[in-house]
Amino acid sequence: MNTMSLKRTYDVPYLTCDEIRNSYIEFFKARQHRFIPSSGLAPQDDPTLLFTNAGMNQFKAIFLGDNSQGIKRAVNMQKCLRVSGKHNDLNEVGRDSRHHTFFEMMGNWSFGDYFKKEAIFWAWELLTKVWKLPKERIFVTVYKDDDEAFDLWKNTTDIHPSHILRFTEDNFWEMGAIGPCGPCTEIIFDTGDLSTQEITFRDPIHGINGKNDRYLEIWNLVFIQFERKDDGSLSKLPQGHVDTGAGLERLCAVIQGLASNYETDLFSRLTSKIAELSGTPYEKGEKGLPHRVIADHVRAVSFAISDGVTPGNEGRGYVIRRILRRASRFAHSLGQKEPFLYKLVPTVVAQMKGAYPDLEVSQAYISHVVEAEEARFLRTLEQGLARFAKLIEKLNKQGLNKVPGGDVFLLHDTYGFPVDLTQILAEEAGLSIDEESYHAHMEEQKERARQAAKFDASLGQDMNWQILIPIRDTKFLGYETLSSRANVTRYREDGDHIFVCLDQTPFYAEAGGQIGDIGILENNNLELRVEDTFKAFELHIHRCSLLRGLLSPDNLRDLTAQVDQEARFFTVRHHSVTHLLHAALKQVLGPQLNQKGSYVGPDRLRFDFTFPRKLTREEIERVEDIVNLEIQKNNPITTKIKKLDEAKEEGALALFGEKYGESVRVLTMGDFSKELCGGTHAKATGDMGVFTIVSESSIAAGVRRIEALASVPAFTRLRTQAKFGQEAADALKTSPDLLVKRIGEVQAQIKALEKELTTYKSKEQSELMGTLFAKHRKVIGPYSTVVTSLSSIVHDSTQLNGFLNQVASHLDKDVAILTHIANNRLNISVLVGKGALGKVKAPEILSELCKVCEGRGGGRPDRAQGASPRSDMETSVLDTATNLLAQRLT
Repeated sequence: MNTMSLKRTYDVPYLTCDEIRNSYIEFFKARQHRFIPSSGLAPQDDPTLLFTNAGMNQFKAIFLGDNSQGIKRAVNMQKCLRVSGKHNDLNEVGRDSRHHTFFEMMGNWSFGDYFKKEAIFWAWELLTKVWKLPKERIFVTVYKDDDEAFDLWKNTTDIHPSHILRFTEDNFWEMGAIGPCGPCTEIIFDTGDLSTQEITFRDPIHGINGKNDRYLEIWNLVFIQFERKDDGSLSKLPQGHVDTGAGLERLCAVIQGLASNYETDLFSRLTSKIAELSGTPYEKGEKGLPHRVIADHVRAVSFAISDGVTPGNEGRGYVIRRILRRASRFAHSLGQKEPFLYKLVPTVVAQMKGAYPDLEVSQAYISHVVEAEEARFLRTLEQGLARFAKLIEKLNKQGLNKVPGGDVFLLHDTYGFPVDLTQILAEEAGLSIDEESYHAHMEEQKERARQAAKFDASLGQDMNWQILIPIRDTKFLGYETLSSRANVTRYREDGDHIFVCLDQTPFYAEAGGQIGDIGILENNNLELRVEDTFKAFELHIHRCSLLRGLLSPDNLRDLTAQVDQEARFFTVRHHSVTHLLHAALKQVLGPQLNQKGSYVGPDRLRFDFTFPRKLTREEIERVEDIVNLEIQKNNPITTKIKKLDEAKEEGALALFGEKYGESVRVLTMGDFSKELCGGTHAKATGDMGVFTIVSESSIAAGVRRIEALASVPAFTRLRTQAKFGQEAADALKTSPDLLVKRIGEVQAQIKALEKELTTYKSKEQSELMGTLFAKHRKVIGPYSTVVTSLSSIVHDSTQLNGFLNQVASHLDKDVAILTHIANNRLNISVLVGKGALGKVKAPEILSELCKVCEGRGGGRPDRAQGASPRSDMETSVLDTATNLLAQRLT
């Protein structure tokens, strides 16, 4: 393990990580920055991101020109997750002192307000006057051409001039190939011996920006002042912006004077708990690797699950599953053969709940999901270890000393083995792994994923669009009307589809579980069918197909946008009843229940929620009764725009993980339900007509799903069920209200008849067995044999198995070899009584018989069975059996 050389060699007031986090926020709040709470780890409105991986993610739309909230200055503590990219290889986490999957990024922003002077001065002030870090240990880097930043550091702070260094690529930030960009200045802290500073800090390897841990970047100030054009040129933006980022974990280590992030109080409580529960003390070197990996990963998993990402096979869920399984593997290496990680969730919550109170609300749910997923992996782990053992045996026989990359990938992809687990297992067996081939397989998989995501990633960018009106938002009119005039602002063609953005639209864009509207866009020259509507940043994107006309800029003006009225009619009813369902579930099952997802369309609704078990029939009926009662009350459904804090104070429920602005839309249904929701809704609860639950099932550990119907779809289903009930009653010659009783009577009759039939069959088999033994039994000394075909007296596999069981139960010093032909296959059964086992073993006899007929089979010493496609060899098999037994039993 590489560690920083710093060992508390300077005098700095000790601050806990909570104090550092709070002092950062308060410092900038005192300088008129608005505190913006952390967004969730799973971005809700950015199709280009798997996870939130930087503080600027939730402000991306502002940098692209949409600042609807009018934010000028912001400060934020952002939850982030990184599992790939430079310095973020998952397999390296825990092996050094400072890389993590989950981390907190402190940041302050200026959106066209202050610029370089204030950003630089305040950063210096916070570091040296508030946190009192020694100035002689601080260096800064600036972009080679950024004379303004260089002069500001030199003239507005008292940093030593020699500590201001110019660099090139490392000090220029870009959002992408095109778009906003600008120079940055990085703040570096020297963690080493000051006596060697002068001869090392300029060294390209051992100095600033070198490949070492002595000079540690602790803060990056980005000055967004240019826009990169398609041709690679730069144009100056009308206003400059500031985007800064400082990793809390790294700053904690520096301020607390510790050699590793894992020694700070952010992690020490966790590593101590791991040591306590596992019985293995934590050590700072290689032996402490399992503790560090588990501590890091259980934080990541806990926050991800709390933010609505559960372990799964795709996308975000797959990443969280990988992290959890890697942690579980290291717990396994500490001797933990049963689920272990869930026991650490309370420690994570106790450490982090002050900054992230929602974590405590989800604690029981997180623990349940982690325990269930780990139990599932431990079963898979044993299967994977067995497969690996067979693989090693095969490689040894072939004289190979390297595990092929394809097998490494299979263990990773099928059994969830982290590559470092396979590497360790291979080393223990004296082998290596073919990493190059493994990475090639991984790259193929990633390329498939990239191709699938390529289109989504470009939706919010200007590239590939024909821009007619240069605006980046769409005015939504769909709360008030289903029809409006509109002009196309941009469009793009992609295969059979045309993607269209309008200046204003009545079409609801998919969000909050409600699907996007469908309908028609048309004028005299053009007609487009809208097949879906979704959102990228503030643009409503309509996916269309061409019905008539030609696609041209002139034909895309002055359109009538008409939403499909019937589809919207049923969608709003299903959406409104979803809120009643949510409230009813909390009433019946408890307030700890949380929504985890939903689907709302014209055909049905689906509601996913946290709950650890299957609902009883009685609970489902109570939920239905409560919802239908609220429908009958016909309470008005109202919406009001309120400040987020005000809405929460009034008791409005917010969907955790959903991103909300400063102002929110509060949906109220009488005194029964009050939630934040941006969807479209009915006017009164009575509009839903009737509600019925179709199914209730499990979709993941600790997550249940209800599918239900309202309005006409619900009535149609209830009528169909009533029709089926009447038809069934007619068939059984009873009335619908006596149908269940009548079915019970018929089932009892069937059971009695089945019992009678079983008795008859047993008697028949006994008679058959008696006849068989009397006709075919041969005595060889103290032993007897029965060798014959059952094809003429046994007619199916069920009867055959029953007959063989009965024969086996009557054998003592007897051996029976019985054949049977079914579906042109020859079945061979060898049965050996206990008294004959000293002379004959069933698998040995079967093996000899299979040689005669090209068959295969096996079994226990007293019973073996085989089969052959050569049904024509039955007589030869029986003759061979007779001869074999005569030889063996004599």
